[in-house]
Amino acid sequence: MTTEKNGFRVIVAGGGIAGLAMSHALQLAGIDHVVLEGYSDVRSHVGASIGLWPNGIRVLEQMGCWKDIKGNCAPMQDSYNHLPNGKIISVSRLADMIKVRHGYDFVVLERQLVVSSLYDNLPDKSKILVNKRVSTVTETDQSVKVQVEDGSTYEGDIVVGCDGVNSTVREFMWANANKAVPGLIPATEKRCFGPEMPGMGCGDCHTVHNRGFSFLIITQPRRTFFFVFIKLPKVMHWPERARFTAEDAEREASKLFDLPISQTVLFGELWQKRIRGQLIALEEVVFDHWHHGRIAILGDSAHKLTINLAFGGNSALESTAALVNGLNRELKAHPNRRLSKDTISRIFEEYQELRKPRMKKVLNLAYQMTRLQAWDGRLMKFIQRYIVPLMGDDRVADHFAGLVKGGVKLDFVPLHNPPVGTVPWDDDLSQKGSLSASKRSSTFGFWAIGLILSLNLSYYVVSLFRNQNGVLSL
Repeated sequence: MTTEKNGFRVIVAGGGIAGLAMSHALQLAGIDHVVLEGYSDVRSHVGASIGLWPNGIRVLEQMGCWKDIKGNCAPMQDSYNHLPNGKIISVSRLADMIKVRHGYDFVVLERQLVVSSLYDNLPDKSKILVNKRVSTVTETDQSVKVQVEDGSTYEGDIVVGCDGVNSTVREFMWANANKAVPGLIPATEKRCFGPEMPGMGCGDCHTVHNRGFSFLIITQPRRTFFFVFIKLPKVMHWPERARFTAEDAEREASKLFDLPISQTVLFGELWQKRIRGQLIALEEVVFDHWHHGRIAILGDSAHKLTINLAFGGNSALESTAALVNGLNRELKAHPNRRLSKDTISRIFEEYQELRKPRMKKVLNLAYQMTRLQAWDGRLMKFIQRYIVPLMGDDRVADHFAGLVKGGVKLDFVPLHNPPVGTVPWDDDLSQKGSLSASKRSSTFGFWAIGLILSLNLSYYVVSLFRNQNGVLSL
């Protein structure tokens, strides 16, 4: 079976959050497309939970999904930090301050509920094809053809890989790029790589710090999401991948059964009551090259974060908006709905230039948060144990506001009566000619975090010197 393209057409590989969001955005823009999903049901995607920040919620609201999603979760409330023995060392109301600044809550819910909402609210579900796992991508000067494992072939003008961190589309993009320009994609780039629990309130977040690992527990109505972040014995690079079985998960969990996750609950109690649980590797990367020829990558295929910051899904929604904004502008400027290969390359490059610097900042913040929570070394333990509690919720919320307000939304779909916060969005300011000031404010937030860490490092060096004389022990 072969499908021929008629007018400008996008082939989307992957029907997860990024792929379904692409379908929403393309349908809103009136751009022909097809989404090729490898599983038999888009709802069968693995993954326990997802955190939604205001920048991601804006895009979901434009797609008509936020109302459904909002009804399936409770806003986050208190955030607790615990010592390894379960003792509370700080309590934060950061979630409240996020809503004050941006108008939207920070929420956590089952990932499948977001996937279901994206699918159920699609204007045209016929664009989503299941059991269509991509096997090859062949590019010509005039089009690109995608063959799937059942032998079917789909032709379009561009391919967008939304097929995750182990992206098949990215593999073909790399191969095509190195064939056209030997060495363009170096080996170094390829290697960058439960039920309710008594005693825990609804909408609370509990972080328990330990040496080399940490617990994260998030409570919602009828569900408790829990994570254990464990440092691997060694750094692994692509194509090496850590694979774990259910037996591996049980064995690792059993080592932690007697450890408290709050002042009243042990991890073993939570694990024994789990609905499902698995042991997976967490990748960290923002690739240098997000496109070549008629192929672009998006979401986890281009940028993969640890989940401590809960920014991965939000970032995929932003990247979706950024790419479709560019496609929509150019197609409206070409009444014949035809784009040259050079124009396509320019759209892809503008998309990458807009998103990659921001994603590198987000990656760095997620990287630091993961290691702070797991007390990865004396410096990280000292900062998390003694410095972070002194910063105060307002200062932390201001830093996060500098990150959130730079989010990208669809620029051709209105937001009707959005909630108003105290911090304006960068794209709203840009329409009023004030973007430069906003960017300086956002940059300041990241520089402030860096300055604080630098001061902490200086203090830590002095502390180590004193420790040699028995004055201080971390």
